[in-house]
Amino acid sequence: MTVAEDQSWEIAQVGLCVNDVSEASDYYATIVGLTPSSVGGFSKGTQGLSLYRPDPNFAKERGLIHNPLTTKFAAIGVDDLDGVQKNLERHQIVYSDIDDAVPALGRSLFCYDPSMNLVAFTARTGVTPANADWILHHVNLQAHDVRETIAFFVDIAGMTEGKWIAPPDMGDFSIDPNELAVLTLGGDNRGLHIIRPDAGFGYRNGFAHNPSIGGHPAFRVPDIHAVMSRLDDAGTVYSDAGTYAMTGYHQVYVFDPAYNLIEINQRIV
Repeated sequence: MTVAEDQSWEIAQVGLCVNDVSEASDYYATIVGLTPSSVGGFSKGTQGLSLYRPDPNFAKERGLIHNPLTTKFAAIGVDDLDGVQKNLERHQIVYSDIDDAVPALGRSLFCYDPSMNLVAFTARTGVTPANADWILHHVNLQAHDVRETIAFFVDIAGMTEGKWIAPPDMGDFSIDPNELAVLTLGGDNRGLHIIRPDAGFGYRNGFAHNPSIGGHPAFRVPDIHAVMSRLDDAGTVYSDAGTYAMTGYHQVYVFDPAYNLIEINQRIV
């Protein structure tokens, strides 16, 4: 059994802009517990995390519209990249065809979704083993119009909307599909989370962080308490959300050294 074995897409890569690559890399390796890659960044199976300093000249030097090296992005691995390209052109969506954004990514079509999140579509090379010690569980994207943004991914890449699975004692937030929706890679809310920003989300739930604003990647790890212990030792403020949003998942929110919000979670059932 593999994660998303019956799907036509996968979360291939998350790119995060950082001011100090060495410091951020050490954080993700020693605190979060991700596996470093021989070509830089971190990888597990067909998934990866890339860290890079901002490069404002990247797009200008190549005559591109989009610059993935000045912001965060999520790369979606698909079975039919040519089909995605045709769909982008059919909908007259401007994209940048880039093959040297990050070493592990290869040729990718970068574009903005309707909520101006930078995303990329790239050729999928396989699936991540279900027993991997860590995976990219999901990427959360902020959306001013959740339904329009969901429709974009369905129309362009044939992705499938699922149903949010919340615990009976869920926190104080909405799972109305106009405010929160999931493009699913399985039955445990894995995939792309599309959320309408909610300024009071963190306050109402007693968090120091607001996961509904700005977007974030979520890393599933084998021992979240070990991660929290390392955060405590480092004196890092984090929000221990417990099992408040996704059935069977313990979630923690924290900023990395460059103040990218990330989620760390563990499947507990």
